[in-house]
Amino acid sequence: MTMRILGAPLRYVQGPGAIDRLAEEIAIIGGGPAAVVIDPVARDLLGERISSQLPDARLMEFGGECTAAEISARAREAGDARLLVGIGGGKAIDTAKGAAIERGLPVAIVPTIASNDSPTSHIAVVYTPDHAVEGVRHMKTNPSLVLVDTAVIAGAPRRFLAAGIGDAMSKPYELAGALAGGGLNFFAGRPTELTQAIVARASDILLADSEAAMSAEGPNEAFERVVEATVLLSGLAFESGGLSIAHAMVRGLSVTPALSGLLHGEMVALGTLTQLAAGQGSEEEIRTLAAFFRRINLPTSFAEFGVTGAAELKHIAEVALTAPYAPNYYRKLGVSDLVRAMQLLDEGH
Repeated sequence: MTMRILGAPLRYVQGPGAIDRLAEEIAIIGGGPAAVVIDPVARDLLGERISSQLPDARLMEFGGECTAAEISARAREAGDARLLVGIGGGKAIDTAKGAAIERGLPVAIVPTIASNDSPTSHIAVVYTPDHAVEGVRHMKTNPSLVLVDTAVIAGAPRRFLAAGIGDAMSKPYELAGALAGGGLNFFAGRPTELTQAIVARASDILLADSEAAMSAEGPNEAFERVVEATVLLSGLAFESGGLSIAHAMVRGLSVTPALSGLLHGEMVALGTLTQLAAGQGSEEEIRTLAAFFRRINLPTSFAEFGVTGAAELKHIAEVALTAPYAPNYYRKLGVSDLVRAMQLLDEGH
């Protein structure tokens, strides 16, 4: 019998001013010396506070894309570090994870935006220099620490939070797809009952509080709940639950020039609607979810971006179906099924 497996970070800390606990939290998980992968925006914003917290840390500049070459360069630059720290957006974070994998070290994650659910996970998504998904790498365990300063998150453009909501809202549909298709989660196990409860709670929070969080001027209660749902709950959900068509679609969208500039969560929003339109959801469910996405400025059709040609849609579908979790669905899908689903979104827009 396949084991039920759930993975999670050792510690998760969230709240305004959390960044000022970084040294204390790193001491709790075993201490340094630390090497920090930090993107330029985060360095401008937080560099002095990081240096005051970790005066002996090596701050390493992130080159802009999480490629195999970037990961290896940062792994070499880390020197005698006993801990890797990733600070910034998702790709800087994944570069830190990749370097930690190459060096066999634990990692602490400090996201500066809540645009996706990668911070808590044990995987790093690696891209080509042309920004297409190349594959994923796996740490042996989840991050030792995830520290989320919601005052920093609240200072970022709301487009990033909307993308995080789009990423998180895929999880009830993808978990259902994985369960229906008999797919395993990212630990090669079956989802636990806790995972299913987490997915349901995240969805409830996002539907109830997302619009209030998007309009919040600072980290109020609605904002805190939505950030936790997009980072922690969604992260646990995708790894310990499993993915399906919504995330498979990201592979096809990322190689389509008109769509490759979208944030990950914006792509997932399109992918989730496509997953529903392929037969999993009713017309009413699709309309309701699309209306919710539109209220927080997420994309809901391919025509919005001028992607309507049959050949282009066919290529997206072909690439999407190469994802290992594409079979996690209640029925087997072919290229024509996905093309028709994408067209249905445009017709109903």
